[in-house]
Amino acid sequence: MSSALSLVKLVMISIITSLAIFASSNAGIGAQGEDWTIPADAADLKNPLAATPAILKQGASVFATSCRPCHGPEGKGNGPLSDPTRPAADLTAGVKADLPADGVLFYRIWNGRRPMPAFKSELTRDDVWAVVEHVKALRK
Repeated sequence: MSSALSLVKLVMISIITSLAIFASSNAGIGAQGEDWTIPADAADLKNPLAATPAILKQGASVFATSCRPCHGPEGKGNGPLSDPTRPAADLTAGVKADLPADGVLFYRIWNGRRPMPAFKSELTRDDVWAVVEHVKALRK
């Protein structure tokens, strides 16, 4: 019985070690805009806020405070706090059709992913939705 228990322990240690190695080796892959794991239902979320001048102003204000240090004033990923080895995403790159769905943008801002922080403890949902509208306006 003890040899079977030892074998189970060895297998468990091997699995845990393999998972830890996998997680650490994949932590730095890609730029911030790549390799996100987004729940399937996030893409279905719709912004409850219309892109009114007031919402765009709110989004620009929140962006200036919370996003500009890394993404830069125009959202190009060239802010002073952007890590050169894993630069912040250029939010203006590509065409408007390439912009992720509103819910995906919301999920990324709300939950973050290293090195981008999660903003769910700092911003309200309406603030994040306003930033989503501002980001969309950066591409126009």
